[in-house]
Amino acid sequence: MSKTLRRYFFPLALSIILVVLVAYIAYGRFHPDNGLRVVGAAPGFELQDLNGQPFRSDNLNGTVRLMEFMFTSCPDICPATSYNMVLIQNELKSQGLFGDKMKMIAVTFDPKRDTPDILRAYAARMNMDMSGWVLLRGDEAETAEIASRYGVTVQNLGDGQFVHTTTSLILIDGKQKIRRVYKMGVDMNNEQIVGDIKALLKETT
Repeated sequence: MSKTLRRYFFPLALSIILVVLVAYIAYGRFHPDNGLRVVGAAPGFELQDLNGQPFRSDNLNGTVRLMEFMFTSCPDICPATSYNMVLIQNELKSQGLFGDKMKMIAVTFDPKRDTPDILRAYAARMNMDMSGWVLLRGDEAETAEIASRYGVTVQNLGDGQFVHTTTSLILIDGKQKIRRVYKMGVDMNNEQIVGDIKALLKETT
């Protein structure tokens, strides 16, 4: 290579390398590889809040949501899940990350027994911080149909008992995309869930 070519080639090559490096860093910043691939779109729905008012899922667009399907008379997995969600709530609160851009949602399978007053009592017993929780109810068949669209199956056994898919704890990002589905109850990995929520909050900002 002649001296003239070398004079132009090396600065040009260095410039190209710098441009590629900057682009790579920028892509990593705005498209972080946090392992939270999109599982699918989170189906929209409309249910009722504790005041009997219509509540649409898209009211929470722009927020990260951890959503459980449950019923308050459940003897084991549902209260264990709610308890763990409250532990996650407390950890996020300690870091100033709960209640504004991050919400917890609980949808009951059992509107007959889970009246607004029962749900309020359950929330108080579990120490749910209602600045960041949304408790929802609706027609039983309607709720079961919504759950099925989230991949959750439920069966009413009578006597106030239901069986349902144990992987019905769902992490949703601010763009209505499902990003992770977790096991419920004692199998929950709270540390992982907190890390996943923080990763999605970082994406949102």
